[in-house]
Amino acid sequence: MKKIIISVFIIVTGLFLLDAVFSFLIQENRNIKLSNAMKGKLEYDVLFHGPCEPLFTIDASYIDSLVGSSSYNYALRHTDFADNYLHLYLYLKKNKTPKQIYLYVTPESFDLRFNTFHSYRFAPYLDDTLVANVVKEMDPAYAKTTWAPFMRFAYYNSYKTFDVIQGFVHYINNKRNPYFKNGFIAHPDNMYHTRPDGYIAPEHLVYAANYNVTQLTDSNLYYELYEERQIFTWDTVREKYLRKIFELCASKSVKLFLYESTPYLNSVHDQPNRPFFLRKTFEIAKEYDSKYIQMAELDISKDKSNFVCPLILSTKGTQLFLKSFSDSIKLNLQ
Repeated sequence: MKKIIISVFIIVTGLFLLDAVFSFLIQENRNIKLSNAMKGKLEYDVLFHGPCEPLFTIDASYIDSLVGSSSYNYALRHTDFADNYLHLYLYLKKNKTPKQIYLYVTPESFDLRFNTFHSYRFAPYLDDTLVANVVKEMDPAYAKTTWAPFMRFAYYNSYKTFDVIQGFVHYINNKRNPYFKNGFIAHPDNMYHTRPDGYIAPEHLVYAANYNVTQLTDSNLYYELYEERQIFTWDTVREKYLRKIFELCASKSVKLFLYESTPYLNSVHDQPNRPFFLRKTFEIAKEYDSKYIQMAELDISKDKSNFVCPLILSTKGTQLFLKSFSDSIKLNLQ
């Protein structure tokens, strides 16, 4: 009996130790936007936030050169509004409040088939009651396990082990800056999939988002991601967290603007309820005395070479879009 008790004690102690090590090293990984933000001392006039579209489109340095601002691309892959909400909440706890935040919103933002909530991103911060409550609502199966030592990391370990190893490298090398300093990644630049100090974990760890997916090897197939006459479904939880983002920004006296970068016209022109979704998004923004900035009418929408998929602009398209988008940002900063 004594040996059993000792064995259990050793195992439990080991799990607590692993929990502490994982938490520490993930927070030392400067390539994780949230880890870098939680170190504090970030001072930007403008934040750009949302999922893949702004991540691959918003070149903060280029915008700064046009506007004269100091901005940062805080977007992350495949994120829904609840994910965006927690990232902003934690950023605003530790850093200087920006003057403006631009959040990417498109009809698919409200549809559960697109984007998702990444519970494992918030594992080191579950001691924060607000974070824990949102995680519990969005991923109850995961939340039920987090009472046990190390389970907050073990549950999605394939997503976090890479971060821990990279965090260890950053810690012993006293690394202080992220690989992509302004948060922007040009979509054709796939070096981060192969370089050991790249921005994101290997490709197979980030595309699945906890679901089984079919990898597309032919870039032309990206234009078939939408069904013919694609119908979107409005999710009330998505809407709730968009509203929470507005309320969070209001509580910090920061102006939140919604925007949609120019989509590829031939991919979205026959979506029957797209106008309804756009109108409803505009109405939500208006409720909070804000704007929903859309640039669907730009000429770049008609040329396929300006896009890598229906909603993500190519490097060429990005430069053209940002010139027009910067005018709106500059006007809003006045």
